[in-house]
Amino acid sequence: MKIRDALLRGFVALLATGACVCVTSAQAADGDWSTAKWGAKGNVEFQVSLGESGPVIGLAHHSWTHGDGGYQLRLALETTGATAVLYKLDYVQQSQGTVGESGLQPRRFEVLQSGRKPETAEFDWQQSRLSIRRDGRERRFTALKTGDQDILSIWHQIGHLDKLPKNVLVAANKNFRRVGVARLEDGSVDVPAGHFATRHFRITSEDGRFITDLWLALDYGMAPVRAVLVDPKVVTLGLQATSVSVSK
Repeated sequence: MKIRDALLRGFVALLATGACVCVTSAQAADGDWSTAKWGAKGNVEFQVSLGESGPVIGLAHHSWTHGDGGYQLRLALETTGATAVLYKLDYVQQSQGTVGESGLQPRRFEVLQSGRKPETAEFDWQQSRLSIRRDGRERRFTALKTGDQDILSIWHQIGHLDKLPKNVLVAANKNFRRVGVARLEDGSVDVPAGHFATRHFRITSEDGRFITDLWLALDYGMAPVRAVLVDPKVVTLGLQATSVSVSK
């Protein structure tokens, strides 16, 4: 197995997965989605390990801003140490859109990677249409429904909903999948950044291909502080926060 391929597939699958049985269509969540507890700006640095607690092979930097009805999210990943010598990876995910009563409504998700043409997911809410594009050319499309997300926006969407959707479409740069989201137990985690009271979520693709466990910090505006990304055919990746900064 090539580590570089494992990294790419694991990163692209980020949060596009969980352990619920999906139903026929995405539904808007009940209750208001409020930005009151979501810090206007935030930065989380992660160490990335091969396996849930294996050797560290890279770093990830996640940042976000929101205000005036809009938001921007970014996740940058790179290999480090001996892994970087063998497999150099410079990979960025970006999501931008609006914030409304039902939460985040993406307009554009894109992936930027050295030496490759840009890939995007374009959300046309007026036409209820999602378009997956490479270098501006459409490769595939599907219908959109209220509550649908991209693989980066869902990270923040689920932490602020009063009631989770039973089923939601999640777009990446190459494809889209329906996923189920489950809220598991509240508890706490110890990561290099410290000790955090957390809420634990699991996101699972309908086809069972990807599973993501996500821990959001209750006292830090539901900032992600730990994630375990599982692709049974490739690799498990672990992300643990090394620093967390949230502006209220």
